[in-house]
Amino acid sequence: MNLSIMNRQIIALVLQEGGKLVSEFLSMRSPKRHAEAQPQVTYIAATTEPEAQEKPPADTDTKIKEGVACLPCTNSHLHTCRGLLDEAVRMSHDGLTPEAMERVDKCLGEIAAAERIDLAPENINALPPDEGKIAHFAAKEIRDIRHGLEGVSSPAQLEQLAVKTTNLQKQVGSEWFKLRLSKMKTEN
Repeated sequence: MNLSIMNRQIIALVLQEGGKLVSEFLSMRSPKRHAEAQPQVTYIAATTEPEAQEKPPADTDTKIKEGVACLPCTNSHLHTCRGLLDEAVRMSHDGLTPEAMERVDKCLGEIAAAERIDLAPENINALPPDEGKIAHFAAKEIRDIRHGLEGVSSPAQLEQLAVKTTNLQKQVGSEWFKLRLSKMKTEN
């Protein structure tokens, strides 16, 4: 195996796992964020009377809290896509193989999760403006990557999309970490 390919794989794996660790660490620092973002359930009693319907407590805030549109999660999805697309590129030097396309399909699953949950419009709109700006940018770029992956037809196209995904992950991750660090400094 070529040493540079192996080094890229090791770096991709370290970045992928590091992103997950950072996301988990940050979510452990403020566990209320994700707990408060859970949907509220209305319980219905066995009777059909309108009074039988219980309502959530009045003090329950159903608005999504800061950070839950989930830039850390989006960053982790992009890290995973980076690794998958690097593997797909490595497997496609002689053309797009079924193994390479399997990696592309897994990356599309990661993108779908990011778009449908972490970058859903209602979640982005609930973010503070500085996080919302990053999330809007990520949503637009990740959509372009998804469209490219859905129509990929050559190893060269796949490689361009892998580079675009890597650049997007670096940019989103960098901007999000800068933002979080600046907020940490002001909180102390």
